[in-house]
Parts: sequence; C-alpha cells; structure tokens
Amino acid sequence: MARKSTGRSAKAGGDAAAPAKGAARKGPIRLILIEDHADFRESVSMVLEERAGYQCVGGFSTMEDALEAIDGGLEADMVLSDLGLPGMSGIDGIRQIRERLPQVQVLVLTAFTDKSKVFAALEAGAHGYLVKAGSATRLIETMEEVLAGGTPLDPKIAGMILQTFRQLSPIAEEEALSEREREVLQLSAKGLTRQEIADELKLSQYSVTEYIKRSFDKLHVRSLPAAVSEAIRRGQLDLS
Repeated sequence: MARKSTGRSAKAGGDAAAPAKGAARKGPIRLILIEDHADFRESVSMVLEERAGYQCVGGFSTMEDALEAIDGGLEADMVLSDLGLPGMSGIDGIRQIRERLPQVQVLVLTAFTDKSKVFAALEAGAHGYLVKAGSATRLIETMEEVLAGGTPLDPKIAGMILQTFRQLSPIAEEEALSEREREVLQLSAKGLTRQEIADELKLSQYSVTEYIKRSFDKLHVRSLPAAVSEAIRRGQLDLS
C-alpha cells in the first residue's frame, strides 16, 4: 500500500459536520489533503496552517487511505485532492467522499488541465478546480470562494472550456437558459452567496433559488458545480 502521511487526527463527534453556508463557524476550517507527492502535500499543509482559521486534520498519498480514515471517523469541512493518484483516481474518490461526507466541500488541486478531467471532476461533485501552478494566495482565495458557496474554476480552465465547447449542436428552446438564469449561474460560479446574488440583481433570495432550480431542470443536473460545468459545455455560460 502507498505510504500514508499521518497528519493530525480529528475528533469524531456531533460537532464534526461542516457548518451551513453563511453560518458562523466555531473553530478552524478542518482540511484533508490527498496528494501523492509528499513534499507538495507538506508545503500546502504548512502554508494553510500558518494562516489562522485552517487546520490540516489529515494528509494522505492515496484515495484509499483517505477513505479508510473517513470510514474510521475522520471528518473535515473541506478536502483538497489531486486527480492523478496511485490506485483509485481522484475522480472516483470524489464521488465516494461526497457519499460519505455529503456536506464537505471538495476542491481539486491538480496539474491536469484537459477538459475531460475537468468535467468529470465537477460531475463527480467537486466544488472547484485549481491548477497547481497557482500561488498560495490564489489557493486561499479559491478555498474562500468554495466555502462561500461558489464554484471557482482556474482562469486557464475556464478559458479552455469556453473555447472548446462554443460550437455545439443547437440547444432546444425549452432547455436554453434565460438571461437571468445565466446571470445567476455566473455570479454563483464567481463565489457569491445566494443573498449576495439577490442583492446584486435586486431580487429576493427566493427568486434566486427558483432561477437555480430552473437551470438545474434545463441542464439535467442536481448540483451547482454540475450546472456551471454543463452550462459552459453547452456554450451558454462565459466565465472568461
């Protein structure tokens, strides 16, 4: 079995569930890092723990080790995961993490930039996608966006997806997003909360929720990350 970084153990208890979006958090944001390059994993852990408000509760070199720890009671508010892992892939692992910890936020941190992996990761339940070459500041900003309820994509990824999928088969009129639905999805992808979107567009929070639900129906998805991914794939959303 691949070597596992011991990390710090988390307490398994009633307070372990991730707090609701917008709610005041008690204690630091608990992080699980899944990365097979030990030096990179440790450097990310150090950067995050030096910033107040974050605590790395577990670091693993394989998805299997991370899932085993989660099955043993390890809980977290956010998971940072690579995709190219030995054994189980990050994409398959994201699905299983979301099944075990439905409220956890998952951010992909990887070197892969091909569109197939981006879409597969978002469809598996990832809340954001960041390329490793970015700065520590960009990583923290992206994590904050995810925690705020957004679906941030690395600028390189967003531009590549848009260029790749501009020319597609025509979308049926009944499945085309309205201008308002596109606006709501675009602001969601930028990290705004539903209340912030309501304030920006001068709508009620209820209306924002309804627009999101309608976009889910038209795009045939069940989550905000998947909606953003599918809207970009169809050429109905521009994040560049």
